[in-house]
This record gives sequence, structure tokens and C-alpha cells, in this order.
Amino acid sequence: MLKKSITVLSSIVIFVNLVLICVLFSFIAKGGDRKIESSNKILCDEIFTKLLEKLNEPIIISRMMAQDSFLLDFLRNEGELKHDEEVMKEYLSRIKDEFGFSQATLISAKTHRYYRDDEMHKIINPLGDSHDVWFNKFEQSNVDYAFNIYRSPSGFEYSSLYINFRINDDDGTFLGVSSPAFALKDIIDFIVELEKTYNVKINTTDDLGTVMLDNNYSDIGITSLAYLLCKKEGLCYKQKGISGFVASQYIPNLDWYFVVRSDGDGIKDSSQLFYLVSILLFALDLLVLFSARTALHGKKKILLEPKENIDSLTGLANRNYFKEQLGERGYFNTTTYKCIAVFDIDYFKEANDNLNGDEALLSVVKTMSALLSNNGVILRWGGDEFVVLFEMGIEKAYKICKEFCKQIEEGKMITVSVGLTAINLFDNIKTNYHRAARYCYQVKEIGGNGVKKD
Repeated sequence: MLKKSITVLSSIVIFVNLVLICVLFSFIAKGGDRKIESSNKILCDEIFTKLLEKLNEPIIISRMMAQDSFLLDFLRNEGELKHDEEVMKEYLSRIKDEFGFSQATLISAKTHRYYRDDEMHKIINPLGDSHDVWFNKFEQSNVDYAFNIYRSPSGFEYSSLYINFRINDDDGTFLGVSSPAFALKDIIDFIVELEKTYNVKINTTDDLGTVMLDNNYSDIGITSLAYLLCKKEGLCYKQKGISGFVASQYIPNLDWYFVVRSDGDGIKDSSQLFYLVSILLFALDLLVLFSARTALHGKKKILLEPKENIDSLTGLANRNYFKEQLGERGYFNTTTYKCIAVFDIDYFKEANDNLNGDEALLSVVKTMSALLSNNGVILRWGGDEFVVLFEMGIEKAYKICKEFCKQIEEGKMITVSVGLTAINLFDNIKTNYHRAARYCYQVKEIGGNGVKKD
């Protein structure tokens, strides 16, 4: 009787799995596999992160120049041209050689002198020379830095990518622009390597869709990809067939769009995925048969331990989840999150003595969850400390944190301290977290019940 029951159950399971295999194969053949889409989005995030890291290298050096006390003193006290030319030529040559730039330049707002590592190039004329119009536009833009591609008449090998960085005095007065450059060929070669590694096509464009970086030099500054851009926050993704896609994302700091395209050559034969699904379903057959046999023999059900990445009290993801899912080699592996906040309950020991500690913790989680909605994620970091990752800019996140403090104070007989910072993808996770945590502790030092941000 027992054997007959197991045989009947086995037949039913195998029949159902055969039907599932047919349905899944049809679904896969039509390009409806969401896992492929998810995988492609992760791939795009990885590509964008690598490209940002590459472009961040010269930005850091340009920022260093803009904050150099020697350079600030020089611009404040410019004097006789010949003397200043020699001083700046030596300084810029040292920057160029030390950091491997193709050229290093400085433009003075006071004298309009255009210093280079090899000579005092010229006196710029933003009002009369079309080549110098960019200087006035940059001064009026109020951005810290911007990229400028110089297409040399001599060709690709001599073209450069300049990183213009604003130099301000202590009182905010505009003093000039530091502008190191590196060979455009170097960044194009880097893009080509990324394209080969990930089997995709990569571009950057300006806000109008004009191509700024491309493996084809003749397309730079001429070809338009405006039809591929999506004017919204975060990654804009569109599936093409089984694994082909087009993805774009706006990078505010650069005022550029990153665009990645793929024709889906990574999976040419859907039968490969079909075979994988078949193997998994076969394994499921064995598992079901084993479970049925166990049930027929009256064995007790084995309870599974709670997952290690879920906090048992609040149901929130915990620190393990953060490390395993959001961080890779110490850096954020996604551009989805824009800000990170650290908050905890003020004087939690006293609150725990006078109130129910678990209820207090659940109360603050409920309040923040309602305010955050679907625009981020909350994690329990440990004890009464929580981390919030916001999918929004710092000003919107700051309003939520202020409202959070207000609601907690009004109805919960407790208060909270919050530290908020914009996520910098070029800093490691620990640095981003400690910046937010430091702000949180600074709030606590002055009595708590407040928010401090960048």
C-alpha cells in the first residue's frame, strides 16, 4: 500500500513537472525571463560604477589643485606676467608629470591668463572668442566641476578630456579654474576594454544626447543618442528580446548620461536555459518524493532556523544582508541608493527601563517605514541603531528625517538622533557609513532629537 501511494504521488509530480517544463520553455523562448532582466540591470550598475571610478581619478586631482593653498595665494596676488608664467609653468609641469596627465592648465578669473605646463598660452576673451565662451558659462553654472572634450585638428591621438574645477576664495569669490587633462585615447581604450569584457556598447552623452565618449572617435560631438535617454532618476531599462537591452542613467555630478546597449549575444540559444530549468525540476521531483516518504512514515517536520540576514524582532534585513547584498569588495555595487542615514533612540537604556524596549524599537521602525514608503530600505544595524538607504536626493531625505524626529517626539515618549549623508560611490561603504554615524553622534552630543546632514 505504501509503495502504491509513493508510485501514484511520483507519477503526479512528474506529470506536473513535464507541464511546467513546456510552459517555462515557451515563456523563455518569448523573452519573458525576469531573471535575465535583473542580471542585466546588475551588469549595468557594475559598468557604470567602473566608468565612474575611472573618471573620478582626474576629478580628485583637479579638486586637490583647486584647494591647494599655493594656487589660491598665486591667484590672489598675480603680478608681472613673465614671473608668474615661470612660477606656474613649474607648478603645472610637476602636476602633469606626477599624475600622468597629458596637460595641466590654469585659467585666472582676474587676469584671464591661460597658463599651461609648457607656456602662458593666451589671454582668454569669453566675450569675443567663441572658443572661450565656456569660461563664462562655467562661472555662471555654479557647478564644482565639468568635463570638456577637446577634439584636436591633428586627430584622435592628440585629443584630450579636460576636467574643469572651480577655484573659489574663502569668501566664495570665483578665482579661476584648474583644468588638468588626460589623453582622450586612454579613456576610450578603457571603454573598449569594458565593451569587450561585458559584450556591450557603451557611450556617454550630454543632456541633449550628443555623444561625448565613444569607441569611434568620429562620432564624438556629432552623433545623437537622444532617442535612448530617459529623463528620470535612477536606471532606465528597456528589454530587447531574450537578453538584449538598452539602459541609460543620468549622473548629476558630471551632467552626463551613461548609456549601455546589448543585442543579447550573451544567450544565443534559449535551450541552454531550458536544460537548466529541467535539471532543477528533476531535483524538485526527488525532493518531493523524499518529503512524501517522510510524511508517510510519520516523521516529525524539521523546523528551519531563521535566516541569518533577517532580524527576528523587526523583520528587517540586518547587517549581514547589507554586507552580502549591497556591498562588494567594500564598495556599493549599485547606484540605486543616493543617501545613507544612521539613527538610534536617545537614552535607550533609560527608555528600555521605563518603557517596553521592543515596543519602542518596533514603533520607530513603523514610523520610518511609513515615511519612507517604497523609496528605500531600512536595516537593523544592531541594538537600537538602524541604517536607512534612500532612493532620493539628500534634500528630500532630510525632510523625511526631520518629519521622522517630529512624529517620534510627539507620540512615542522617546526621541531619536539622525545622521544623514549623500552616498559617494568613490568612497568605500565603511567611509559612507561612518560619515553618517558621526553626524548622528554629533546630534546626540548636543542633546539628541534632531538631524544633521552634509
